[in-house]
Amino acid sequence: MFLVDSNDLKRQHTPVVTPVTTVTGPQSRNLGYSVEERICHVIDESEVELKPCEIARKIHTPHKPTAGQYTSVRVICARLLQRGLVIQPYPGAYCNKITYGVRFVPLMLHNVRLHSNLSINVKSETITEVVGGVTVKVVFGSERKKVSGIISCDAGMSRDACLFAVNRWFELVEGKLGFCLNDLVITTWELNKDHAGIRIDGIQCVTKRDLYGMIERTYQKEENLVRKEWKVSTPMSLNKFEEAVSKGLAGMEKAQDIKDLKAEVRGVWEALKFNNSRMLELGRFVEAVSKSQLSLVDRVVDLERGLVVLSNSVTKLVEVLAGNQPNDKSKVSRPDNEADGFEYVR
Repeated sequence: MFLVDSNDLKRQHTPVVTPVTTVTGPQSRNLGYSVEERICHVIDESEVELKPCEIARKIHTPHKPTAGQYTSVRVICARLLQRGLVIQPYPGAYCNKITYGVRFVPLMLHNVRLHSNLSINVKSETITEVVGGVTVKVVFGSERKKVSGIISCDAGMSRDACLFAVNRWFELVEGKLGFCLNDLVITTWELNKDHAGIRIDGIQCVTKRDLYGMIERTYQKEENLVRKEWKVSTPMSLNKFEEAVSKGLAGMEKAQDIKDLKAEVRGVWEALKFNNSRMLELGRFVEAVSKSQLSLVDRVVDLERGLVVLSNSVTKLVEVLAGNQPNDKSKVSRPDNEADGFEYVR
């Protein structure tokens, strides 16, 4: 026979209730993953490229990442890039191989216009060829004896793609004329850069002209796409155009980096100014406290001097009083029984 405690039976038949924590949002998907897996998950779910700071904010939401967490995400992203798990559309950003929407595409070329004068009579004709979204158009004019053309691409062209299109334009012209052109001039060309995920409210387009004739324009290209264009209207040869394109693309990127650096320096400068003002206030406070302490010390020194003088005066007074006391007690007579009760001094 086995004796069973009733308390044991109660514990066996009492259901154990485990508290359930409901997690919603990005944290519910990230529970149980390592930091590297969370970074890959965030990059896979994103439709556009992400910077390391944005990835760190997503995986550590709703808390603000620390400096060490930012550094860890940056190092892990570089490691994933070396392993081929992510791609880098431009320095400082990461996306998945199947991610097509890129917010900040590199600087692209668009609407390259060129012409050349001819010394022979030609028949008016237009030749248009479209390859991969790039339109190469050649126009022969019999009235002005000129051949002109335009190379356009709505999405924009890289430097290599643009030079390849220019070479194709040459092939079309030489195939029609039978000889090479010598005095080709690039009249206008544009640089553009698209920013996805933002809108411009209240205005349609902003256009400004700088001192060197370059026109800068910003407008809403699509619903969530803003395009910024730079139009160069200075005529130049093909060699100058190639040199300007190479310098222009690199120069624009450097200008953006310089702008960001200026913003960072400005922030550091404001923080330094605030720190200097606080240090100045603290210095003034310390100076005031030191002056008050010095004045207190001076008062204590004056008090000590007064006490010394008072002590000397009391010593002299005691000496004077001690020198005037009578030493001969026989000169003082005591009253007789028959006297009035007074003492008489002889």
